[in-house]
Amino acid sequence: MIIRPFSEEFDDIKVSEGVFLEDDRGFLKKTIFGDDLIRLMGEVNEVICSTSRKNVIRGMHFQVPPFGVNKFIKCISGEIIDVFIDLRSESKSFGKVGSMNLKQEDNYSLFIPEGFGHGYLALKDTSTVVYLQSKKFSKEHDFTINPFSIDFDWSVENSIISEKDKSGINFSEFNSIF
Repeated sequence: MIIRPFSEEFDDIKVSEGVFLEDDRGFLKKTIFGDDLIRLMGEVNEVICSTSRKNVIRGMHFQVPPFGVNKFIKCISGEIIDVFIDLRSESKSFGKVGSMNLKQEDNYSLFIPEGFGHGYLALKDTSTVVYLQSKKFSKEHDFTINPFSIDFDWSVENSIISEKDKSGINFSEFNSIF
């Protein structure tokens, strides 16, 4: 398994390239394991599986301290554009956005640490994402930035988005506590 920084600009975001085995029965993906999992996540309190139709945008979600979460994201069917924004006010990349395509056919996963907003766009008729979270969900610490208020071209017409996400905080009005 290989774990590397996403980029120089986003060195806290990690890309994990796991093990992929395929034979006539199907395939097995071992995305992260052992000390690497513990080193990145600390602990895992939730495993979430989310299936979305094509053109669904989910995000940009985050939890504030003391319930800030690390996330480890893997697309297990279909394809998504995974999107993150740095919400850490003292960071050199504050307010900057990054993205990566994740799909069923690849070996890649993304680690997104506390202090980042996270979301994705489903690109296939059905796309399923599994992600690990380091802390449990806390409604009072859970927030959303409107995905259309960040510096990212979603490149989709007729997007499907929840009312919660549509009515999220505009990034220009966001006051970080990270």
